[in-house]
Amino acid sequence: MPKKTLSINFPIERVVLSDLLPYEVPITFSNRHFYNFIVDNQVKYSNDYFYWKKKDTAFDSLVMLLLGLPKSKQVQNFEKEGIKYSKVSAKKINPFTIPFTFNISHKADQYRHLSLIHPRSQVFAVEFYKNNKDLITYYCDKSQFSLRSAKRVAGCTYVDKKSLIEQFDTDGEVIEVEGENYENLKSFFVYDKYSSIFNFYESDEYHDCEGRYSFLSKLDISNCFDSIYTHSIAWAVYSKEYAKNNLSQTKSTFPNVFDSLMQQLNYNETNGIVIGPELSRIFAEIILQAIDNDIVSDLEGKSVFFGVDYHVFRYVDDFFVFYNDQEVFSKIKSSISLCLTKYKLNLNKSKEYFFDRPVITPITIAKKKIADLLSDKLKYNIEYVEGTKEIEKASLHFRKSSLITDFKSILHTSDVSYGDILNYTLSILEKKVRKILLVYTKVPEGENVDKQLVSALVSLIEFSFFIYSMSPKVNGTIKLCRIMQQIILFVNDRTLGIEYRDVIFRSIFNGSCSVLEDIKVGNETPVETLYLLVLMRQLGKFYWLDEFSLCKYFGIVKSSEGINVEKDLNYFSIIVLLFYIENKKRYDFLKEPIEEYVLQKYAQKNSIINIDSEITHMTLDLIACPYVSNKLKDEILEKSDVPKACRKKVISYCSTWFTKWSGYNFAKELDAKVSQDVY
Repeated sequence: MPKKTLSINFPIERVVLSDLLPYEVPITFSNRHFYNFIVDNQVKYSNDYFYWKKKDTAFDSLVMLLLGLPKSKQVQNFEKEGIKYSKVSAKKINPFTIPFTFNISHKADQYRHLSLIHPRSQVFAVEFYKNNKDLITYYCDKSQFSLRSAKRVAGCTYVDKKSLIEQFDTDGEVIEVEGENYENLKSFFVYDKYSSIFNFYESDEYHDCEGRYSFLSKLDISNCFDSIYTHSIAWAVYSKEYAKNNLSQTKSTFPNVFDSLMQQLNYNETNGIVIGPELSRIFAEIILQAIDNDIVSDLEGKSVFFGVDYHVFRYVDDFFVFYNDQEVFSKIKSSISLCLTKYKLNLNKSKEYFFDRPVITPITIAKKKIADLLSDKLKYNIEYVEGTKEIEKASLHFRKSSLITDFKSILHTSDVSYGDILNYTLSILEKKVRKILLVYTKVPEGENVDKQLVSALVSLIEFSFFIYSMSPKVNGTIKLCRIMQQIILFVNDRTLGIEYRDVIFRSIFNGSCSVLEDIKVGNETPVETLYLLVLMRQLGKFYWLDEFSLCKYFGIVKSSEGINVEKDLNYFSIIVLLFYIENKKRYDFLKEPIEEYVLQKYAQKNSIINIDSEITHMTLDLIACPYVSNKLKDEILEKSDVPKACRKKVISYCSTWFTKWSGYNFAKELDAKVSQDVY
């Protein structure tokens, strides 16, 4: 069987594995080790106190650093059931933390702002889930429109054995699932009805409505998460009038506790919520479900009835409206707009789409043609030893140039962009590459076979990089890296000649360099391309970027006066750069300017060091980093108010925080991304 069902026995802290991170963080970043730390040391928040297992003064300093607690707070000790604990009061401290906001490519010349929340706020969120998980599912079960809502706490997860890069040579027969694979949890809750909007397009519900109604319109809420007013969750649960008139009575209730949490983790903002974590989607869903019900009630007052005159589906902030009569649709759209306005939300007039029956979009047409093209072009022939299933030889032929020409022709005739179908195309390519490589693990090696295979793989590599470079985004980057990593593992296992190996690796290297050279990076280093640096690291010592290219990419300029960092290098850029250069002599000249730049960031944020998510994450990763000086570690711990006598021990307590500096497994991390994939 291709899938294996696994029981989830993780404690409530598993929330930090599934619901509190943006999907689009760099491939080097993970919450798994943070999760292990808070579970092993019982780091918790409850009843206005933070708790953890008692060890010594240095460990207390480390946990206070992690949680952003000022050193002025007194650490109290107590014992429970024979175990010693430390605790610190959460009263009279800054109640809020500042998320680390970073950009990813969204559309042409547009970025999407995502947030990485502070570890303290993540501990707050764990306690919130513990106390309110049942209420979350209750208030996410109020709408007839919703296509994606939390239904119950997940009891199982699934490992798709055939999708694991590390297991590509097993053909999905038998794999051993290690403990950490259980940690790649997709979500804390089971979701109804569809995990992806594409599943909805292929569903019976969709096809049934297509048969019953003549028209479909797609409407979008404008800047939904940026526009959500946090207090409006109380309006959604109680009604606006009741919530405003009974503030004192509702202070400790579910909606107000949720409201407070969303403010605390977002610098006390009430206008807008952080984008990225599943937690934010749950918050938005509760509000949007109340709006859904207001729409139904408003339309009933106009004698327009759900399931009769119209059908509406909503996937997060997108409405799909099926109807037969344009006058009815006018009333529906007016009602949606009116009900949204009451919650300070609005429809996006530039993102309205209308379809007649048969409802088929240009993207759907293009996908069908692309699937047919790749099925036709990416073929191979197998010959078996007579009377057996043993492969005697295999052959495959395809050319990049004809593939690119046919692909561009499909986009032109279908009137769609590269961005519309990139993920879909790369997903097909990943499956095709995997299938080809699986076959060739069983094909006897030989000069002609290898020559043919190498030529085909190079064409696949170049085609993949070509289409990716037209619209580089994080999801597409992950799929591209999965394709390349499968090829790298295959080449490393097969006894190809040095020349053939170099041809393939050089093709991957050149494709990556071309993207790094061409991508518009502005003043920041895009997350998308940080993945490519980690990919190139897998190629080995003969394929390192030259010093000039690396410096240019990160905005590091050499001059007669010294070396200056001219770009805004954020936490992710700094950590991935250090991860890439390691202790390689050719990059030694970069260490000192990087460390100086880091200290400048600390100086700029001196007044908010404890509550700033970027600084806190960077501090913990840098004190564990084997590639920076002890002097830097000492200075940043000093700026974080860690007593001098404790610093060496603080560093020694944890070798991995959010970045695995040693023993890093790229294939394993890419597999983790698949299991964590969101809509």
